[in-house]
Amino acid sequence: MRASPLPSPRVLSLLAFGGLVMGPALFVGSEARADEPVKPTEPTLLAEPGEVVDVVDAFDTAKGDPFDLNLSLGIHQSWERGKIKRESNLGPDGQESTGGFVHNIENVATYRHDITTLNLRADIGIFHDLAAFIRVPLILSDSRSLDDLDGSAKGVNANFGRVSDPATGLPMFKVPFESPNRSGIDYIAVGLRWSIFNQWRDSSKPTFTLELEGRFGVGEPLHACNANPDNVPDDVVANFKLAPGAKYAQCPGLNADVNAPPQFVGGRWVRNPNVGARSPGISRGTNAIRFGAIASNRYRYVEPYGGFWFMAEWQKANTDMGNYGDLEGIISNRPPLQGGLVGGLMIHPWENREQFQRFTIDLRFNGKYISQGRDYTPLFDALGSSNASSLVATNPARYVSDGKGGSTGDYGRPFGFTGVTDVEAHGSFGGHIGFIIYAAEFIRFNFGGGFTYTQAHLVSASDACNPDFSPEVGAAGRCKGAGSSVGSVTVTGSPNPNHRPAIDLPGGRFRVTESYLWDAWVSGTVMF
Repeated sequence: MRASPLPSPRVLSLLAFGGLVMGPALFVGSEARADEPVKPTEPTLLAEPGEVVDVVDAFDTAKGDPFDLNLSLGIHQSWERGKIKRESNLGPDGQESTGGFVHNIENVATYRHDITTLNLRADIGIFHDLAAFIRVPLILSDSRSLDDLDGSAKGVNANFGRVSDPATGLPMFKVPFESPNRSGIDYIAVGLRWSIFNQWRDSSKPTFTLELEGRFGVGEPLHACNANPDNVPDDVVANFKLAPGAKYAQCPGLNADVNAPPQFVGGRWVRNPNVGARSPGISRGTNAIRFGAIASNRYRYVEPYGGFWFMAEWQKANTDMGNYGDLEGIISNRPPLQGGLVGGLMIHPWENREQFQRFTIDLRFNGKYISQGRDYTPLFDALGSSNASSLVATNPARYVSDGKGGSTGDYGRPFGFTGVTDVEAHGSFGGHIGFIIYAAEFIRFNFGGGFTYTQAHLVSASDACNPDFSPEVGAAGRCKGAGSSVGSVTVTGSPNPNHRPAIDLPGGRFRVTESYLWDAWVSGTVMF
């Protein structure tokens, strides 16, 4: 048998070179993934966290990106609807109950609250997964109104008895009721976002992001107003005669110079409707701090996430919210504390690595708890601009002894009613669906809609006495039981100057029920 000739040295050289080139590919190619980036500056397919937890970066050599700046502009629209009812102490036979029977079957009004907001936001990268941001929600339109609820406003003074003032038997306000349209900036928010862990950097850990935000009220504080001030109960017209050509003020002050007590006219305290030194305002008149944490774990096309948040507000000085923390009788001196849970699923059905494109569906559930506190309610404008004697009459800040075993009011610091009331603790829950589109390397769009249901709750529920304090009998005012002598009188607490019996006692309290909110938004982001 004849041996085969050996390849020529030239052929051997070509085969050796080909082996060096193709050999690694034959073995490594079985491990390579089609979704690996071609170059460092491209996004990693099926690995980057979704927008809910993502934080802009700076000095990030791993991504080939030394600095990030995101500028966002968006429109948010919300539509809130609900019903307002009032408790009644009338029994089934129509007679006043003597056994403490209270129910809330009296229809007062439906309420509407629509808000259109232009949201401006900038996110600035500071370091790896650490960014600062600033938000400015510019309210383009804030409209509120009360209307008929199952016949409550039909006919002449149809809601007369439902909103009557016990002191006079006259209505506190008329339905329909319209608030003036408001606009402006409520607050400016600044804060930090920090991803302690980032799944893109370390696949063994989920992405975990913290956010701390401070909100600073900058707009004119809210003032109770009536867009149609001529639509007031007839007794107001009878007690105040306007000069020829003059009109009732939309936002009446408490008095002629805003600082003097209300006037006593026709045997009752009244707010002077000729005074209009105030604007409707737009801001809650508070500063706030908000903290939140959220985590997600991406499994290729899906990314479940969950988290929580908490917010506390403090009212600013010289607002209608009031700040009277040095008085023992005050039970609720702050806006409600708020906290919530959030959970959802981001679905990433499509990504195009080469074009920096991605499409995400965000399915989210929200739950929120609002504690008891002082707040603006759907009745803020109607009650705050009312001339009802029981609401306009000034309350004393405290009581002192009259020297005869009784109490007398100290009016050195009078309490006027501004429309802000004590709100019962309640919760809300809902969800939304959002769509996030990365259209190109530097462009992102976000749009969607949601729905929220709020539990029924009292919106006028200020207790008469603060049981946490036990003043002397002379300073107890109405907060004491019967007794034949000073030593036998039982003190039940310190008088609350925010308490208004006409709207805060069982049988006269207002309640919001069947409250629903729909919202929709669209925004665009430029990512530098």
